[in-house]
Amino acid sequence: MMNRSIWKNSRRSRSRIKKKGEDKLSNLPNELIHHILSFVDAKTAVQTCVLAHRWKNIWISLLFLNFHNSSFDHDFLFQDFVLNFLANRNSDSKIDVLKFECTGDELKETGAPTVDSVVDYVASKDIQNLTIVADYVLESLPRLFTSRTLTVLNLSNISTETSTFEFVSLQKLSLVDCKFEIRDVEILDPFLGCPKLSFLLFDCCQFYGKFDKFKIHAPQLTELSISCLRVDEEFDSECVIELFTPKLRYFSYDDPLNLYAFSIQAKLHFLEKLVIDVDSSAVLNALDNTEGTKLSMKFIELFEAMGSAKFVYLSPDVVKVLSLFPALFMGRLSPFTRVQTFKFIVDVYSSFPLPTNVMAYLLRGSPGFTCYRRQGSYTAKQSG
Repeated sequence: MMNRSIWKNSRRSRSRIKKKGEDKLSNLPNELIHHILSFVDAKTAVQTCVLAHRWKNIWISLLFLNFHNSSFDHDFLFQDFVLNFLANRNSDSKIDVLKFECTGDELKETGAPTVDSVVDYVASKDIQNLTIVADYVLESLPRLFTSRTLTVLNLSNISTETSTFEFVSLQKLSLVDCKFEIRDVEILDPFLGCPKLSFLLFDCCQFYGKFDKFKIHAPQLTELSISCLRVDEEFDSECVIELFTPKLRYFSYDDPLNLYAFSIQAKLHFLEKLVIDVDSSAVLNALDNTEGTKLSMKFIELFEAMGSAKFVYLSPDVVKVLSLFPALFMGRLSPFTRVQTFKFIVDVYSSFPLPTNVMAYLLRGSPGFTCYRRQGSYTAKQSG
C-alpha cells in the first residue's frame, strides 16, 4: 500500500513539475522564442514543438531559418524536409535570415527542386539576409533580382551563368568558391546594378570566359577583399581590375601567385587599411627581369593609388620583389603619407633582412616613425 501511495505521489509530482515547466515555456514572448530558435537548425526547431502546447506551431512563423543537411542520414530526407517545411510554413510570416547548406554528390542529381524552391520561396518574401552553400548549378539566381529588401547575400560553391548582379538594396556580398560562366566581353562589370553595395568579398572564385577588364563600379563600397581570383582556372596577367570605389576604407588582396594590375578611377581619400599578401616564393625563384619588372611596377602603382592608408600589412615577398629592382622606385616619392602601423604578414616567427632602400621608399613620407620593433611573428615600424 505504501509503495503504491509513493508511486501515486511521484506521478502527481512529475505532473506538477511538467505543468509548471510547460507554463514557463508557454509564457515566453514570441520574440524571445524566435531568438532562442535562431541558434538551432530548422529540424531542431520543429522538434521543439513537443516542449509546450504553445510551441506546437511556433516553427511555422520563425524569422530565422537554418537548413543544413548534416543532421540527416541521407540527402533525399533533407530535401524532403526542406520542401515540406516551406510548404507548411505560415505564408504570411516574413523571413529575416535564411541559411541553406547542402554538400554532397547527390545534390547535383536530385537537388534542383530543393535549391530552386528555396530561391523561389525567398524571392516572394521580404528577406534581408540569404546564405546558400551548395555544389550546384544555380540557374534561378536572377529570380532574386526582384527582391527590394535583400541586403546581405552569401554564396558558396555555386556555379551560375549569371554574370551581373542586380540587387537594388544589397549592401554585403560574399562569393566563396563560386564559378561564373560568362560570354566573351571586353569589360566585365558585374556590380553596376548594386548601387548600395558597401562590402564585397571574392574568395577562390573563377570566371570562365574572356575579358580584358574586370570592373568594380561601387560608389558606396567601403570594404573589398580579393583572394585567388581566376580566369579560366588560371591567373590572367593581362586582365586589369578597374576600381571605382571612392569611399573605400579597407582593401585586402591575397594570392599565392601574382598581383593583378589595378586601375583606380577615383581617389581613395578615405582608405584606412591596406593588406597585400602575395606569397610568391616559387615566382621569386623563377623570376626573370621582364616579369620581375612588371610585378614590381604593379606593386608601385598600387601603393601610389592607395597611399592614404594608415595601417599597412604586407607579405615579405612584396619587399623582396621590390628589392630586386631598385631602379624602379629610386627617385619616386614615398607612396604612403599617413602610415601609423606597418606590419609584415607571416604565419610564424621569422627573421628576414629589411632592405633599407625599400623601407625608406615605402615609409619616408610618413613622419614620426623612428624605429623598428619585432613583435611576436611580425616586424613592425611604429612611432618612436
